Amino acid sequence: MGVRRRYLVVLLALAVAVTVWFFRTWFHDLALFFYRRPEGLQGLALATLLWRLVLPRWPALTRVRRIVAHTTTPGGVKVSETHFRWLHWAGGALTLALFLVFLLVGSWLQDAYLAATLQYHRLDELPESVENVRLMPYEVAHRYAKDSLQLSQYRLGTENMVLQDGRLTWVFPLVPDGLVIKFLKQNRGVVMVDATTQEKNSRMFWKDMRIGESMQLTDNLWWNLYRVRYWVSTEYPYYVVHGDEIYTAVPAISYQYRFRWGIVFTVPRFAGTFLVDTAGNIRFLDHREAMEHPALRGNRIFPEFLARRYVDAYRYHLGIANRLFIHEDQIQIQDVQSQSHINRQPFLMMTASGLKWFVSTEPHGASHGIFKIFLVDAVTGRIDLYELPVEETLTGPIRAADYVRRANPIVDWSRFNLTEPLPFVRNGTLYWKIVVIPQDAAGIAYQAFVNSRTNDVVEVGSDAEILAFIAGQAPSAPAPTDRGSLLREMRGLLELLEDLLNRLEELGG
Repeated sequence: MGVRRRYLVVLLALAVAVTVWFFRTWFHDLALFFYRRPEGLQGLALATLLWRLVLPRWPALTRVRRIVAHTTTPGGVKVSETHFRWLHWAGGALTLALFLVFLLVGSWLQDAYLAATLQYHRLDELPESVENVRLMPYEVAHRYAKDSLQLSQYRLGTENMVLQDGRLTWVFPLVPDGLVIKFLKQNRGVVMVDATTQEKNSRMFWKDMRIGESMQLTDNLWWNLYRVRYWVSTEYPYYVVHGDEIYTAVPAISYQYRFRWGIVFTVPRFAGTFLVDTAGNIRFLDHREAMEHPALRGNRIFPEFLARRYVDAYRYHLGIANRLFIHEDQIQIQDVQSQSHINRQPFLMMTASGLKWFVSTEPHGASHGIFKIFLVDAVTGRIDLYELPVEETLTGPIRAADYVRRANPIVDWSRFNLTEPLPFVRNGTLYWKIVVIPQDAAGIAYQAFVNSRTNDVVEVGSDAEILAFIAGQAPSAPAPTDRGSLLREMRGLLELLEDLLNRLEELGG
């Protein structure tokens, strides 16, 4: 009977091991957390060591004697003794505390190591913006793409911006909609919205995809990617149409182990890119191979997460003590929160020097002025740093939105959203381009350029006016034959008049 039990235990263990191995991608996030944060395991190991080896040697630390007296007879006392192992009661809290402390110290060491090893190349001036201007905000692009969708079993997946046919383009995958449909249907293709124009535009590219996001079970994108390379984290996928093929590109981030102060920690590095075609063939390309691949050449390759992570690590370039207590030459990244969502940096911008991840930073504290500007090359990952002169103060994206509201005080801003404060450089001057859209994102009311030096606001309506402004020309009125521009201007005036009438009625009431 004992032998049979052992055989059953062995068979059960093998069955569990095979099951866990087959479904290992389901446990990827949990496994990777401890893989990239080994200092947390050190904290748990230290807590175990304390309970098993150290505390038992000092019984006085693990128990407290309480004496309770009860009067039973005149002058007599009955004594009962109770032992409380109070440290063992607090064992869970102490284990959690050690785990969190090690994680915190490990994050400090990780940032300090990055700041000491990364190269921040200083710029004398910012690169000029080019005519490939990003005009279409995400909210409007999503509305246009959704309005053009006429498939009952599909919805729009995770959006991303790519360089498609030389133009910045919003790309949305068509993914199965519904729990059962995810197991039955394949991704159908992509919807593309040109981001370099304000006009309503969307076009479909139909093609069934063998594996993709939102598909289940073995057709799922992550199920297949993590079978190719397990110990990496990934960003959201983006999609590139090349010829008659749709490629799914997924940047991957690996982790290198380092040791300092008796603590093991990891630092993130760009590992490469998963490239998946519609037939489900997966190739893992390193950085050089990705830059040379025909479908990705000249497009975004360096991960958005790492661009922000490497810039944020600059806070530690003068050491951990300076970051925690002194704050000399310390930056902070501020994200702009609108009524609809948070515009997280970095911003993907096309410049005269190529495709860049743009990050503007403020000085540590309550200030909202620009302190330093970082440009991370979206292809190579090179980090450029533009430091403003001490005497120069530039308005940041958060305050720029306030000046747009001030420039149009008659507008009922509860009905409009200010979104996508994007940087543009013209003749060496930094502007913030802010898009004004209605709350339902049914179009674009107008776009405003805020001069970061003077806070002057220039409002423009048509694509031609915006391109003229970027080129250094004063905005001009639209030609009488420009029917689209005239209609947009008339709609904007009607909305302003309606707002005025509503305000007058409220005052009269």
